Amino acid sequence: MGVCLAMGYLLPPGKGHSAEKALTGWEVSIAVTLAGGVVLFFIGRNEKDAAILRRDAIGTVAIGWLVCSAFSALPYLFCAPRLSVPESLFESISGLTTTGASVFGDLSVLPETIFLWRSLTQWIGGMGILAMFVLVLSSLGANGRSLYLTESSAHMKDLTGAQIRKTVRSLWSLYFVLTILCALGLWSAGMTLFQSVNHAMTTVSTGGFGTEADSINGFGVGVRIWMIAFMLICGVSFPLYLALIRRGRSWANLRRHEETWVFLAIVVIASIALIADRTMARDSSASGVTGCIETVFNAVSIATTTGYVVGDYDGWPALAKGLILFLMVVGGCSGSTAGGLKVSRLILWLKTLRIEIRRAYRPNEQMKLLLNGRSVPEGTRGQLSVVIVSAAAAIAVGSYILVGLEPEMSVDGCVSAVISCVSNIGPAFNEFGPTDDFASLSSSSMVLLSFLMILGRLEFIAVLVLFSRTLWRKY
Repeated sequence: MGVCLAMGYLLPPGKGHSAEKALTGWEVSIAVTLAGGVVLFFIGRNEKDAAILRRDAIGTVAIGWLVCSAFSALPYLFCAPRLSVPESLFESISGLTTTGASVFGDLSVLPETIFLWRSLTQWIGGMGILAMFVLVLSSLGANGRSLYLTESSAHMKDLTGAQIRKTVRSLWSLYFVLTILCALGLWSAGMTLFQSVNHAMTTVSTGGFGTEADSINGFGVGVRIWMIAFMLICGVSFPLYLALIRRGRSWANLRRHEETWVFLAIVVIASIALIADRTMARDSSASGVTGCIETVFNAVSIATTTGYVVGDYDGWPALAKGLILFLMVVGGCSGSTAGGLKVSRLILWLKTLRIEIRRAYRPNEQMKLLLNGRSVPEGTRGQLSVVIVSAAAAIAVGSYILVGLEPEMSVDGCVSAVISCVSNIGPAFNEFGPTDDFASLSSSSMVLLSFLMILGRLEFIAVLVLFSRTLWRKY
């Protein structure tokens, strides 16, 4: 945290803001962060040999996200233009959860330091902010495996064993290399160096914070195609990439990873359906190569929960908007930087449905539930139901509360905003569409949506288990 703040401190302030005000805000933010880090270091300095058990990991994840969100909100609170506490926390949590919903209506008033900080928070949150802490905890002799598995959506079989520290380092190395490649491509495609660095960090993290008020509309076709490629790459499981690099028979490993193929199939089918629907609706902006690229860009951006947009999908036909909503909910692959329920859960739900239907007329038949060529444990089925039901309940209850808190907003807008925050996407529909922001919300609504962003990012169970009294009574 302190290092990231220091990088922002070294950048010059943007237009319209004095250097003195910008530096003062960063000085205060850095000082508070360093002071907090020193205090926490001395509190835990005698716990070098402590093992992090599952219960400890769950508590650390929840408290860690709150603490990190509070510290990362300091630049928004102290640097011009200053936000209120709820607004600062909303922007901070939106960054760390890679949601991309913003309370900044006019990006032209932001200094470059804030642009960089927004991108850095999404880049750190993309791989999982607590995954980075595993390296630190491991160097101090602590066991970070349970901490990482609690925070990460990756499959446990891909991340088990004593080499978890090495695996996390490899994931971060791959993440860093992809960021560099993405930035170089964007720079060569016409972006400035500052724009390419910021957009690369928020593309590989599938976050969506940009430097321009009109998102990607001001950039050419080359930029859009390059971003489509990297959004797709980062919407696929990162542990799968490590498996392909480390093991032999790479094609066999990739071929049996059905989640990747289903994800790509969903994106392709959705893109074709969106192009066809817009064409039949006589949408002139959907015609030609440029129109098709625009549609594909939006489909990939929503499917990977990145949130960048070209044009305004809020004006698309009803069928197309319904398909966009479906992509929002499903999201990307498990173990990727994308949000949503994850394609693996959609596959497991469909397979479970098929098994239960067959079991109705063949009760004695032994049927295995397989995913990516591996048998799925019985406990995973129960967790699947919990996550799906929790997501539905969070959307229903959250929408009901938000409609009550914002009586002047449309019901469609409130429901889509809740879905967007739970799925960590950013743009929604109506008042919260791709050309709008969340600045008009009340402080209570921002707190509600901030909680929903964390709930969706940690995939429900890690947060809901904190409300179980037996968790704190016995292990």
